[in-house]
This record gives sequence, C-alpha cells and structure tokens, in this order.
Amino acid sequence: MTTKAPETISVDPWDFFLEDDLATEHVEKFREWEWPHMLKELKQEYNYVIGKGQEPHWVTPGTAILYHEQIVMIAYGREESKGWKPTNPLPIGNAGQLLNYLKKGFRLRANVEPLVNVELSETADSAEGDYENTPYVVKHSRGERKFVNWDAYRNYCMHRNIAPTIEPPKEILDKMTKYSYYCLIHDHGFDSERAAKQHHGYYVARPPRGRGLNHATLEQMKVVKPKPTQTKKTTTKSE
Repeated sequence: MTTKAPETISVDPWDFFLEDDLATEHVEKFREWEWPHMLKELKQEYNYVIGKGQEPHWVTPGTAILYHEQIVMIAYGREESKGWKPTNPLPIGNAGQLLNYLKKGFRLRANVEPLVNVELSETADSAEGDYENTPYVVKHSRGERKFVNWDAYRNYCMHRNIAPTIEPPKEILDKMTKYSYYCLIHDHGFDSERAAKQHHGYYVARPPRGRGLNHATLEQMKVVKPKPTQTKKTTTKSE
C-alpha cells in the first residue's frame, strides 16, 4: 500500500544523472519495455508497490543510481547521519535486484521513502522544470536544465561533483560574510582554516578515509570580505 506524502516533496527527474543523447535513447527504450514489467512483478510476485512518481535514476539499460544513508561514527561510538548520498551505478536488471537494494535501506530518491506516492501528492513539487525567469539554468547537449531555486541548482552540482558556476543569491552571499571560509556546494561555513581543511580533506581523501571527490580548494573557499569604505570628514571654519 502506498502512502501519500504529508508535506512538500521536491523530487528529481529519473534522468537527473543522464546527459548523453545516445545513452538517453537506449535508456528510454529500456524504461518503456522493462520498467513497467518490473513494477508489475514487484506487485504480483513480491507484494511490493513503489509509490507513483518514483523510479530509479537510470544511467544505462539495467543500471541505475540509488541513494544510501551515510552514517559516520562520532565520539564514544555514537553514530551520526550525514544525509542521503547517491551511489555509484548499480546493476538493476530485474525486480528482484531492485527489491534487494530497497530492503537493505536504499532509496529511489534522497528525501522520500520508496513507498511514498509523490505523483498524486497535492503538494509534490519538482526541483527541475520549465521555470520562467529563473537565473538557475544549465545548458548542455540536450538543451537546458532549469531549477526552481539555488538549493535545487546546488544539489544538481553536488550530485555531479561539479563546481557551481552561477552566482549565489543575495541571502547566500550575506550568509558567507559571517564566516572566514564557505563551501558553496555543501552550503556550510567555517570560522577557522583548520575546520575548513578538515571539511576539504574528508571529501578529497580516497575511500574509506573519505569520499574521493573533487572539491573546492581552501583558497576558493576563503571568503573575501570587501573593505569598508572610509568617508572623509569635512571641517568648516567658524566665522
């Protein structure tokens, strides 16, 4: 039984990680023939009904990106969640393979359980669409991707491990002035060089010590604050 989302949900389209035209053509054929069969098999053979509007992020026929929760150990053996992160492409050629991942806790979308019906939710919304007058537009071989706000664009860059090239909105620029270093891609500020180094080191370090990703350098993260302009005082001679 699917459940209706009680609050606003922002979900990415199935081709969020797909930009190659030739690959898209092959994947769309796979989706047309195989995906409906998987859904039917999940329901009839396994009694598992995926929420409408949800689907794996296909990158090739039978291969898709899911999401897993990143858990890290903190002081005294306690665990802390760092949120849901995209996986590497996983083999998903049949209903059984997909169900195996979902039973292990993987998700089809980072911010919603697989059973939640996002298509019929009155408050469901997409982070990407044909938004008029949005400044967050990415051009590529397939046309344009338009994003509803800065966070949607930032998440797009983060999932692709690329640096943002569009200027942040004023509220982010104002937020940056409160810190000595700021990571735009992860929307996080740091008061000291040491803290910024730890953040940078974790993301560039190879697994299992880190994520093994590209990341902004310390120099790029350093917040350059404009120097206050000094106004000259004018004196008038008293008669």
